[in-house]
Amino acid sequence: MKGIRGLLEKDFRLFRYQGGKFFLVIAIVGLFLSLAGNMGTNFVSIYITSVMAIYSGSTISYDEAEHGYNYLFSLPVNRKIYVQEKYIFSFILTVVGWCAGMICAGIAVMIKPGERFNLERLAESSIALMIILAISGIVITIKLKFEGEKGRLVFAIIFLSIFVGCYLIGYLVNASSSVEKRFAQVTKGIGDTQMIILVIVLSLLVWFISYIYSMRVMKKKEF
Repeated sequence: MKGIRGLLEKDFRLFRYQGGKFFLVIAIVGLFLSLAGNMGTNFVSIYITSVMAIYSGSTISYDEAEHGYNYLFSLPVNRKIYVQEKYIFSFILTVVGWCAGMICAGIAVMIKPGERFNLERLAESSIALMIILAISGIVITIKLKFEGEKGRLVFAIIFLSIFVGCYLIGYLVNASSSVEKRFAQVTKGIGDTQMIILVIVLSLLVWFISYIYSMRVMKKKEF
């Protein structure tokens, strides 16, 4: 635990000096977009949470710079502890981002006429948090597997592919009445509570798989 505490302190200090102002700007921009547009209060909470989740993985790039790994592993830190700390740090930063997003959403509700924030929207934001946590695990895996510019390129390609895939699936479902009916039949017997549980379980599964794979990547990594 001593090694994890030391790494957490390093990353939080880095966030304080490198990302503190950035986080404040993101919160203001998210609140402004939520108030000025028609995206609803959930947008700001999801937006801030997503940015924080992706930012949490960027600390790996700082560790890689100028043979940083060689210095880190001369301390009472091994590869397993390093990966564990990255997932703990990512979890904390993502949850903090979600809480900040919820506060901004509450402010937007008080300022913007006609906006409401009920239990349904809270459930939607909570589901989004679980999905974003799974994505943060994937970000860490990509950062560990691919260094520097290659990692950013792979990250962009993967998430662009996911976006395009989701768009095409949505388009096909809406364009084809038979596909839409078939989709409705499949999901008809699934209630809202069951759907929430399913999303949470799948998100946790993705997060856990990414953690196991990150461990394997780190064990084989050479520096």
